[in-house]
Amino acid sequence: MTDHAIGGYRESPPPADLAFAVEALWTHATAPVRPTVHRVVPDPAVSLCFTGVRDANGPGSSRLILIGPVAQARMFAPEPGSHMTSVRIKLEWCRSLLGVAPGEHEDAEHPYALAHPALGAPLEERLARTRTPGDALRVLVEFLRARTAAATVARRASRAPAPPLVRAGMEMLRTSAGHLRVDALSAPLGVTDRHLRRVILAETGISPRRFARVQRLHALLRDADRAATPAWAALAARHGYADQSHLIRELRALAGATPGRLVAERRAEPSVSVTG
Repeated sequence: MTDHAIGGYRESPPPADLAFAVEALWTHATAPVRPTVHRVVPDPAVSLCFTGVRDANGPGSSRLILIGPVAQARMFAPEPGSHMTSVRIKLEWCRSLLGVAPGEHEDAEHPYALAHPALGAPLEERLARTRTPGDALRVLVEFLRARTAAATVARRASRAPAPPLVRAGMEMLRTSAGHLRVDALSAPLGVTDRHLRRVILAETGISPRRFARVQRLHALLRDADRAATPAWAALAARHGYADQSHLIRELRALAGATPGRLVAERRAEPSVSVTG
C-alpha cells in the first residue's frame, strides 16, 4: 500500500512487526532517458538502499549503500533508468540493527559492506541474486527481522538505560509531528531537559529541537503534496508555525526553497513506478 508518492518516489508503511524501528519502505525510479533532478530535504533517518540500473537478468550494476541522515538540503540527479529499493530506519535503532552510529554518516552515502563488513557483505551477496525490486525489498525486510531478534537478545543482556530513554523520547517527538517541546518530554520520562538532550544527541547525532523542526517540515510537506492548491496560511496554523512568514523562513532554512518553488519542483517530477 503506497502511503506517499512524489514523481518516481513511492513510500509505504513498514510491516507491523518492524514499525517500532522502521519508518518506511521506499522506492525511487527514474525514466530510462529523461534525466530527473530531485530536491532532497532534511531527513533524520538512515536508509539501507539497494540501488542501480537493473537489466533483464536481475540487479545489473546495483549495489547496497547506507544513506546517512540528511542534514542539509541538496539536489539529487540519479542515473537515468535507475531503481532504488530501500528501508528507512529510525535513528535510535541504527546502532542495534545496522551496527552504525548515524551521526558518523551524516550527509553521506557509503557502501554498507565497507561501513559494516560482517553484516553488509553477506547481505549484498543475497541482494545480488534477486531478480526484481520486490525480491530485493523482501530480502531487506528479512534482514531487519533477523537483526531485530539479535538486538532483542542483546538488549536483555544489557542494563544500559540510555537507549530505552532515547527511543521513548524520539517516539514521542515523532508521534507529535514536532509539536512537543523537549521540556514536555523530560518530566514524564523522569529526567532533566539537559540529560534528555544530551543522550538523544549522543545516540542519534541530532538534537531534539532540530529533530522536531524536521518532523514538522515533513508533516507540512505531506499536507501540501495532497492539496490541489496549498493554502499556506492555513497550513502554517495547522502545523504550529507562528504565521505564514514563519513557515516561509523555515522552508528556506531547512529545504533551501520557498514553499511555492518547492511544491512546483515536486509536482514537475515525472511519475515513474518501480515494478516487480
